[in-house]
Amino acid sequence: MSKAQDRQDVVRKIHNAADQYRKHLVGKKFLYVFDGRYIEVIYKRENFRHLTGVATNLSAKNFYSKAAQRILAANQISFTPVHPYSLCLKKLQHIGEIANMAGSESFMLEEITTDTQTYKFGTTDLHFSLCMNKEKDEFGNDKGDCYVVQSLRDEDCFYKSKGVYEVTHIFSKRNDSKKYTDLLWRSSAEALPIEVDRLLDASLQQRFHQTENEMITTGDRE
Repeated sequence: MSKAQDRQDVVRKIHNAADQYRKHLVGKKFLYVFDGRYIEVIYKRENFRHLTGVATNLSAKNFYSKAAQRILAANQISFTPVHPYSLCLKKLQHIGEIANMAGSESFMLEEITTDTQTYKFGTTDLHFSLCMNKEKDEFGNDKGDCYVVQSLRDEDCFYKSKGVYEVTHIFSKRNDSKKYTDLLWRSSAEALPIEVDRLLDASLQQRFHQTENEMITTGDRE
């Protein structure tokens, strides 16, 4: 394909990725349980541009808005040595796979150091990694309790991390929900940390307590 056709093809993929990002990630919170700990994670509209890997003069919010409305034009993106075409294609494919990763086996990475940035946490399915930090205000203070996904890397990042842990549970909820309502992934039947149990709605709590009681009953019979 010509360079013009390459850009048109990437724009189409960006539109599709924005659709998946909007439907499955924006407006939700995700709770990851690992190593007896947990973190809460969100995806923001203004981070979508960076995740795609393309070069553009559009602001982050304007880029996402145009992509979500499917009106982003081919002449509004470009590729450079820092933003190569081949890497953009891989990143766009991975954006469409993020929702699937939240419902499958994954690992939590801690203290990730890249050539340009350090991230407190990240998650990977061994094919790609999502890196996250808490947002800071002008004084360097945390803006909130949630970690924001800020970077997508086409690697597992194991060797760039100080710690790697199995993710045992993943929950989600809408931003306007007080409690977590959906269980997306569970790799272990072990009891949840008390502080996590308190964040679940009544129906989810009941499911986990029932499982724990069944395990105790089975153990007594053995």
